[in-house]
Amino acid sequence: MAKNYLPFEKVQAHPYFLDIAEWPDWRQAFGNDKPLKLEIGFGNGNFLIDMAVREPNSNFVAMDFYHKGIRKVITRLDRLQISNVRLAYGDAKERIPGIFRDGELDEIYINFPDPWPKKRHHKRRLLKPPFIATLSRKLKMEGSLRLATDHEDYFQEMIEFLNAEASLQNRHPDKGYATSREDTPRTKYERNFLNAGKPIYYMDFIKCAEVAEPEPASAALAP
Repeated sequence: MAKNYLPFEKVQAHPYFLDIAEWPDWRQAFGNDKPLKLEIGFGNGNFLIDMAVREPNSNFVAMDFYHKGIRKVITRLDRLQISNVRLAYGDAKERIPGIFRDGELDEIYINFPDPWPKKRHHKRRLLKPPFIATLSRKLKMEGSLRLATDHEDYFQEMIEFLNAEASLQNRHPDKGYATSREDTPRTKYERNFLNAGKPIYYMDFIKCAEVAEPEPASAALAP
């Protein structure tokens, strides 16, 4: 049976849907200056909606380009009368630099990003050093970057890059990750992984310093 979701044409006209490339003044977009939190890749929206209900005094921006997921979440936001969520459409690597100001975000969540497991596809993975630096730049001081993956190889790559970012401090310095997380709702995939007995790598970083600006190429080549 077909789901009764809003068609994408109507979603595009919805006030909670933003197809933007420049900063929209988030205080004006939400009508308040509550803490601003971002989820990258919200899937079916369960984590996002649960967080918005749990934390009515926070504003949530979620970014994705998957039409079905966007239609589903907008329909549910209307049905549940949730007003502290906005959906930003597009590729996170392309859009985040323009739509958020530096030091504007309180928290960033990235749950189970696509691991692109084949070696020839690793270049498509989301968490690379330049993007990690961008995310840290958008966090306010002592803001949090929170990630989760069930893919060990991707975890090893992510944790190497994350630990190398001098502006971020690992909250789990001994192992690099936590084996459980109780202060956030569980995603659909997370529940499936846990029920199957698969380990999950929870990574939590706090912004502890300003991000170093990249050195100009001409300066790097100077003797």
